[in-house]
Amino acid sequence: MFLRVLFLALTLAAPVFAQTLPDPQSDTLSDFADVLDATEEGRISRLLTETRAATGVQMVVVTMPGIASQGGAGQRIEDYAKTLFNAWGVGEADRNDGIMLLLDVEAREARIALGASYDPVYDGRAARVLSTAVLPSLRAGNYAAGIEAGVASARDRLITPFLAGTPVSVNDGFESPDGTSGPLNLLLGAGAVAGIAGFAFWRSLRSRKTCPNCGAPRLDRTSEVIQMPTKRETGLAMHHLTCAACGFNDHKSCPIGWSSREARRGRSSFASGGGRSSGSSSGFGGGRSSGGGASGKW
Repeated sequence: MFLRVLFLALTLAAPVFAQTLPDPQSDTLSDFADVLDATEEGRISRLLTETRAATGVQMVVVTMPGIASQGGAGQRIEDYAKTLFNAWGVGEADRNDGIMLLLDVEAREARIALGASYDPVYDGRAARVLSTAVLPSLRAGNYAAGIEAGVASARDRLITPFLAGTPVSVNDGFESPDGTSGPLNLLLGAGAVAGIAGFAFWRSLRSRKTCPNCGAPRLDRTSEVIQMPTKRETGLAMHHLTCAACGFNDHKSCPIGWSSREARRGRSSFASGGGRSSGSSSGFGGGRSSGGGASGKW
C-alpha cells in the first residue's frame, strides 16, 4: 500500500520537476508570446540596446503565452519573474541593477522585476511605471506601445535616479491624479534646455581637435559599433572623445545605417576576425533579483 501511494505521489510530482525555463531569445527582447511584428521587435530591441549603452544598466523584455507553459506551472508571476531573472542573470553581477519587464499574455498580468540592489522605495516606483506607462496601452491591445512606454519610463524613473543615488519617493516625477506634474514641468523644461545645449556642445567638439577641458590639441575621436545594422534595420554606434593630455572623455551613442562609414568599418572588422567582444554591453552578466518589483493586471 505504501509503495503504491509513493508511486502515485512521484507520478503526480513528475510534471513539476520536469518543468524547465526557456532560454532567452536575445539579451534584450524575448517575444515568446509572438505578440510583436518584426518592425516592433526591432524598435524595442534598439531602445533596450540604447538604454544599456547610455546607462550601463541591462533591461530586458519578455512576453509569455502563459508562464505555466514556460516552466512556471503553479507559480505566481512574482515568483516566476524572480526565478527567470536569476536563471538568465539579468544585469551585472557586481551591481545587481538589472530590470526585467515580463508580460503574461494569457493571465493578462505584467511584472517589473528589479535587481537586488534597488531599495524598497523602487517597488512603489515600479508600480507607478506599470500603472502610468505600461498598462493603459496593454488594455487598449497595443503591446508594442505599452512596452516602449514602459522602457522609457523605467529608464527615466527607475534607472536614472538609481544611478544618481539621490533620495526619491514613490511619486517623484510622476503625474498627479489630475494630470498635472507640478515641479516636473520645470524639470522637463530644464532638461530640454540642457539636452539642446549638450547636443550643441557635442557638435562643437566634433568640429575641432582641441580639448574643451585643457585646450590641448590632443583630442582623439574614435567610434565602435555596438549593434551592427542590416539592410532593413538600423544599428547602433558609440562615439568616444578622449584627450591624451588631461584625460577628458565623452561618449555618445547614435543610430547608424547599413551604408554608414561605421557600418562599413564594422563589417570589415568582423570579417577579419576583429569584431567587438561581448564584454559588459551585451549578453547577461550574472545579476540577480531578491524579488523586488511590482505587478499589475490589464
